[in-house]
Amino acid sequence: MKSKTIKSIKQVTFILLLLVIGYSCSDDDPVQVIDFQETQWDIVNITVKKANWEWINNAGRYEAVFDLPELTKFIYENGAQLGYVFIGQEGVDEVQKMLPFVHTYYEGEDEEGFPVLYTETISCDFMYGSPSTVAFYIQASDLGRDDSILADYNFRIVLIW
Repeated sequence: MKSKTIKSIKQVTFILLLLVIGYSCSDDDPVQVIDFQETQWDIVNITVKKANWEWINNAGRYEAVFDLPELTKFIYENGAQLGYVFIGQEGVDEVQKMLPFVHTYYEGEDEEGFPVLYTETISCDFMYGSPSTVAFYIQASDLGRDDSILADYNFRIVLIW
């Protein structure tokens, strides 16, 4: 029993010695002051109407760009920008999905009996400037244009700083 106690004391002493040596060799102050500020956020809801979607041929996608004056330089560089899309009918089966939202659709079978599938991605990006903007995108996996997929979409932008 005495042997185990001595072994434990040696191990603890060794670990403490390593910590002391580590801190004594460091130029950094081992005590760091963290300035806690209250987290703030702003929520911006944007509706993109079917008519707002513009086909960008060389990118193979639809896009809709909106001014986002709430996006300041501080938020862009030090905060977070999150995008969400609402899918379904409000009050019935609506869900909020984080962007990018990726969904694969089954369109039946081709003439040879093979399934016809495509994947659609709804995404966004943010650009700081004068004015700051948010751009929303709809892109199919085949990069093809199909205006029948267009609809009104409700998006939520959350800015956190």
